[in-house]
Amino acid sequence: MRYRPLGQSGTALSSLGLSLGPEAFGRGRQHVQKLILAALENGINTYHFDCSEPDFLRGVAEAFDGIDRKLLFLSFNAHADLSQDPVSDYALRTLRERLRALVQDYGFGTIDLLMFHANGFDKIPESSWIFLEGLMDARLIRYLGASANTDRIRAVVDHGRFDILKTVFDLDTNWDKRHLLDHAISKSMNIIGHDYFPQAYHRASDIVPRGARRGLFRFKAADPLAGSGTYAFLHQTPAWNAEELCLAYTLSQPCLTSVLISPETPEALQALAEVTERNMPPSVPAQIEMARFSAQNP
Repeated sequence: MRYRPLGQSGTALSSLGLSLGPEAFGRGRQHVQKLILAALENGINTYHFDCSEPDFLRGVAEAFDGIDRKLLFLSFNAHADLSQDPVSDYALRTLRERLRALVQDYGFGTIDLLMFHANGFDKIPESSWIFLEGLMDARLIRYLGASANTDRIRAVVDHGRFDILKTVFDLDTNWDKRHLLDHAISKSMNIIGHDYFPQAYHRASDIVPRGARRGLFRFKAADPLAGSGTYAFLHQTPAWNAEELCLAYTLSQPCLTSVLISPETPEALQALAEVTERNMPPSVPAQIEMARFSAQNP
């Protein structure tokens, strides 16, 4: 596993972070613990939890039992699960109860990163800010962050109270967004990426032209060049699958401190962790730029 500095704090985050939420918890508490154990075995020290169910959080706490808390970087949401309008969750009383449970009831002790929703980070009442600042002074919260994509990134940066920006970063991230991320970095913010594998590229049949497809028994394609200038190479690069290539590309971006993954199984997690130690095929960056250019200029 590779590690990247979190600004000038002296903290280093694993280049991959594990993100777990209701979908993982739906497979059971033991499934969540197996994923965390696999992540620990692969050197991942960065975790984001999108689920606030008591049984889920108790299972998470058990999985970390015996691990030096200083070695972990744990991130939690300040709002309820899957909330799209979390303003009411940021009221002082509600926020205080949520954080008290995380710090005391579940025994996490310290919240390394408290994340706020893109639809509510600018509506946090002043009484809640005073409370949060008190927790930060007491070192019960280390960093505050907000989620945002292109249309809200500048608002997060200019807000001035957040240390970390969590945002989507993938093959199609355009230069306008990259400039916004540069703006965030210029303001000493750190960036955590997620959703690096676009849904549109999951299936080979959706992006590999018919003429470029191999036959059922791996016979040579009728026209191997039919996919040139498209994202067909994601499913045609030897020894790599599409998700691994997308992840390798995202990991190559120096603006990102860590990239969150949400594998379905420990085996899938192992395969993604190995990407951090592999060299991306030298042809891939150029193929990505060609495909992006072709998509923007059909």
